[in-house]
Amino acid sequence: MLTGATGALGSELLSRLLRRYPDSRLVAVVRGKSRQEAEARLAQAVDDPALFAVEGHRIEALPGDVGKPLLGLDEEIASRLAATTGKLFHLAANVRFSASLPESRAGNVDSTRMVLDFSRRCRDANPDNFELHYASTAYVVGDRCGPLREDEINCGQGFWNAYEQSKLEAEELAVAARREMQVTIYRPSQVICLSADGKVRKLFGFLEFMKLACTGKATIKILPARPDVRTDMVPIDYVCDAMAYLSGEPDALGKTFLLAAGRERSLRLDEVIDIAYRVVREHAPDNDEIQKPAYLPPETFDELAHGGIHKSLGGLLGIYQTYLTYDRDFQVEETMARLACGGIVLPPMAEVIRASVQYVVRQHYKQAVMTAA
Repeated sequence: MLTGATGALGSELLSRLLRRYPDSRLVAVVRGKSRQEAEARLAQAVDDPALFAVEGHRIEALPGDVGKPLLGLDEEIASRLAATTGKLFHLAANVRFSASLPESRAGNVDSTRMVLDFSRRCRDANPDNFELHYASTAYVVGDRCGPLREDEINCGQGFWNAYEQSKLEAEELAVAARREMQVTIYRPSQVICLSADGKVRKLFGFLEFMKLACTGKATIKILPARPDVRTDMVPIDYVCDAMAYLSGEPDALGKTFLLAAGRERSLRLDEVIDIAYRVVREHAPDNDEIQKPAYLPPETFDELAHGGIHKSLGGLLGIYQTYLTYDRDFQVEETMARLACGGIVLPPMAEVIRASVQYVVRQHYKQAVMTAA
């Protein structure tokens, strides 16, 4: 069973779960007023007609709402699913960094509480054969610095936004439920593109800046950032391959896994900018307006930019500024060693970032005054 199947992560995980569990059916709880609407939304999100042609008989899309009791399902369907569900993957979430705390709690904490209530029904029906797999985020660490381990949760940290805080609160519920059932937790960092072709389902982080620049909506000449900061990013296939693999490993059940690149495998921000700049120059070699941004301390930038910054750019900077100014030292060696046993290895991030920038440029570049970012 899968929630969040129409999201960026869930739509990629779905096919991997079908491959990982070839003798199982997959039920996706999807927002919609009818089964037909749920099926249409799922097919559109996954965007793989060949998959549905071959495996469609194993996929059931049901209209529901994870923020409601029984996940918005009627009693008869809920009872059937509780009796037949061995693994529940909870990926549905409000991932907007700009959301208010009440909005974030509704989408993350309240929905997790509803999923846990439904999970208890599944556990009661299958006491020895039920597992909950919960997608959290590496950024439950909030404003903590230093080595960040996957077995740590609430260390009294503060938070940069409501998303981080609400995901910690939701993860605390999931951890507490380990007294009742098997709960495996996955903490991805910034999830970007497919590593093979750079395809991006949802623009996130620096790729949002790229889109603004490519569409000519904003000129990014200065960034409030440290050029040496290492922003942790991972391709979406690495995260989904890891979740599917670990979910089937008996000795991985009930643990927490950091699905991040780690500081040593993450690129410096100026290296990311250099890659983006080169890609845009290749795409538009005659555009003399293309230039790399300068870096300023946030407080200096605020003084210069006051009243003279594009609204969209200002909004993005407000959301992501803290991710441009200091490192997160995620301790990933143990998880990476475990994944390597399953043939899952993080690809070189320079290649992944280049592929993602190429995809965004192809999709959004217009002949307009532009700077790479």
